[in-house]
Amino acid sequence: MTAQDKQTTKEVKAYARYIHVSPRKLRLVADLIDRNSVDEALMQLKFSHKKAALPIMKALNSAVANAVHNFDLNKEQLYIKKLTIDPGPVIKKAAPRAQGRAFLVRKRTSHINVLLEFKPAGRKSKRSIFRALPKVIDKPEAKQVTKQESQAVDKVERTVPKIKQPPKSEEKIKRHLVDLKRRLFNRKSGT
Repeated sequence: MTAQDKQTTKEVKAYARYIHVSPRKLRLVADLIDRNSVDEALMQLKFSHKKAALPIMKALNSAVANAVHNFDLNKEQLYIKKLTIDPGPVIKKAAPRAQGRAFLVRKRTSHINVLLEFKPAGRKSKRSIFRALPKVIDKPEAKQVTKQESQAVDKVERTVPKIKQPPKSEEKIKRHLVDLKRRLFNRKSGT
């Protein structure tokens, strides 16, 4: 690789095909790490409890290896530009059911596509929360508050009654917790 090729090569691709995990499960994990730096994404995948994290980590490591080995790019300056999960072929099997019937089981497969981009060291991240905040300018007039104004504010604060809520009975709290558990642990059907 020449220096000119290194400058023109900004994107690196890697694919993982025919992964035996459904695309829906893979997309849950992929959405966590999309548009992050490679180091952050690998750390997130390492501590994820999802089964789908392993194939995504393998595809991401493959893309990083391609960038480092083929294009001499630095791992710390790579970030995930695009991470897509596409459906692969569906393997159909029959499962036995009652009274001699057969039930169709669809074993879904997925294709993982990773696109990494080289980000120069001097460039800041686009996702910074501090960029959106306006600059605060100190105004000397705002700091000067007279004693009369401060006393007036104190009187207003004291006169506003605080609303107290009546304590809940133990039965209400218990019923609320049971309802909450029902909502959390009931499976939602497709309808």
